[in-house]
Amino acid sequence: MRDLLPFLRLMLQQRKWLILGMALTLACLISGLGLLGTSGAFLTGTAIAGLSVASTQAFNFLLPSAGVRFFAIARTATRWLERVVTHDATFRLIGGLRVWLYRRLVRLSPRQLGGYHGADVLNRLTRDIDALDNLYLRLFLPMLAAAICLALLGAVLVSQAPVLLWPWLGLTLLSLLVLPWLAYRIGRPLAPRLVQAQSDLRRDLLDAVDGLEDFSLHAPAWAAQRQKVLAGDSQRIADQLRLQRMGSLLRALQLFGVGLTVWLVITLAASQSQAMSGPWLAALVLLVLGSLEIVQGLPLAWLELPGTLASAARLQQLAEQTPDPAYVEQGPQPAGFDLALHEVGFAYDPLAPVLERVSLTVAAGEHVALLGPSGGGKTTLIQLLSRLLDPQQGEIRLGGQPLTALDEDTLRAHVACAAQEPWLFTAPLADNLRLAQPDASDAELWAMLDLVGLKDTVAAWPDGLQTWIEERGASLSGGERRRLGLARALLRNAPVTLLDEPTEGLDPASEQEIIRRIRRHQAGRTLVWVTHRSAGLADFDRVFRLENGCCPEQ
Repeated sequence: MRDLLPFLRLMLQQRKWLILGMALTLACLISGLGLLGTSGAFLTGTAIAGLSVASTQAFNFLLPSAGVRFFAIARTATRWLERVVTHDATFRLIGGLRVWLYRRLVRLSPRQLGGYHGADVLNRLTRDIDALDNLYLRLFLPMLAAAICLALLGAVLVSQAPVLLWPWLGLTLLSLLVLPWLAYRIGRPLAPRLVQAQSDLRRDLLDAVDGLEDFSLHAPAWAAQRQKVLAGDSQRIADQLRLQRMGSLLRALQLFGVGLTVWLVITLAASQSQAMSGPWLAALVLLVLGSLEIVQGLPLAWLELPGTLASAARLQQLAEQTPDPAYVEQGPQPAGFDLALHEVGFAYDPLAPVLERVSLTVAAGEHVALLGPSGGGKTTLIQLLSRLLDPQQGEIRLGGQPLTALDEDTLRAHVACAAQEPWLFTAPLADNLRLAQPDASDAELWAMLDLVGLKDTVAAWPDGLQTWIEERGASLSGGERRRLGLARALLRNAPVTLLDEPTEGLDPASEQEIIRRIRRHQAGRTLVWVTHRSAGLADFDRVFRLENGCCPEQ
């Protein structure tokens, strides 16, 4: 239950809507009970009044008929308003929870997020948060409403015959204590397993879709993946069926409890020394029967509560991670655009350091190349310079300020980076580029595409800048994806630009032309160019070779 506390605090932000929803729910339920009781008393009284002329003339038709109309109209109106308000409150809660989780996700580094499968993160943003609507709409609201309505029902029963306290007490204990406890105990092993099974199924299906090209070339691997998905889904369906059967059994017990209470009310009322009037007996019986509407959903909500708790724990586990690296709220401004590394060291495995005591300086406006073999630590150094990672030894400074002293907005405003594998969103090409500069004009976009050698290619597409890019850039070649990422980084016009293998996949002539264009565009700005090929580097101000964890100048 402790995992629910943060979400309960978030719910309080919508307390006005929640209180209004509670009031309307109570009004609707009380109107329903009033309609049943009044109608039963009215019909019974009418039948009794018809037994003689005198009783017919003495019977007041107007007051009970007006009560029936009032409760019928009130129930209809409050039911509609209750649905609108409670669902609106639920949507506000779910929307707020997604924003809350996303704000915590964006603080995490790519390396931290990379520890989670994409399907798992998506499942927490969708399925796990959706599961929390049980808290208000299916659990807290019905439980509180049931407690209040049952208290009112008890007051009415006892006012007519004190002995009716006992069947009412039995119904209340069954509905609010016994069945919820039993449902929770039954759901505790099953519901969390269903939550995990649904997450595993989404992950396996996404793996199957993402690896479809490779699976099509390896039939045994595809058969194994298919069998894994089917076996997991079969187990999930079996658990879900068992949970639904338990829910049906609990609802049957609830129905039996209400029926038994009705029988006891009739029996005890008939045994009183002073007989209860027919209209009142009919009203009490229908009021007890009407309580079924109030309590019938409670067992299922408690049955699903362990799954909701499991979803809350999964969300908390993701949201409570400490950002690494962590940024200060407000830091100083760099005095310039020079970079300085002093004895920087980093290792993913303590026994195999990637960088060892690397020291170098890049003057403001200088263009340097980092040359080295694959796996030599070039990409790690780029991630350190862009502060996607923090060095485990030494220090990196920008404009005389340690990177760790800068807030993230300041660092991103001063440093642009194009990774080896840029992420392209499922959106028009123009939107993908404008991530770097939201107010960039079409002319500026075309200029960047021309700079990286894509202008003619994009101009030949029917939709040009509005060409739809498929997920992860699947509709583009590897070279096109890399150059779009390069164009996006250059569109930033940042004082410092870091480019990781920007010409990979290009022929030598195209590579030479791209290098020449970019260097001209970056004139007066700091440029760090990472590559494993030495061709075209002669014109750079300096070239460093990164190998075996060291970075001497060539």
